[in-house]
Amino acid sequence: MANRTPLTIEVLGECEKNNPVVVDRVKDGTIYWDEAKRIGRRLPPKGFRILSCQQVLYEWHVGDDEATGKHAG
Repeated sequence: MANRTPLTIEVLGECEKNNPVVVDRVKDGTIYWDEAKRIGRRLPPKGFRILSCQQVLYEWHVGDDEATGKHAG
């Protein structure tokens, strides 16, 4: 699925006060949803999330399978 706006992939580290720390960011990495998830899976020390216009669309943590990733909305 193509998105009109480029997607940003954030690499997540340890949680601080129930909020994961962003340790790296691939800004405007792709416009394709499946490609953003593929990129995210290759990066994480603890997980990743996909954003569009600074809104979280998807979040995944080590130990989750794809089905348990959290979709916003």
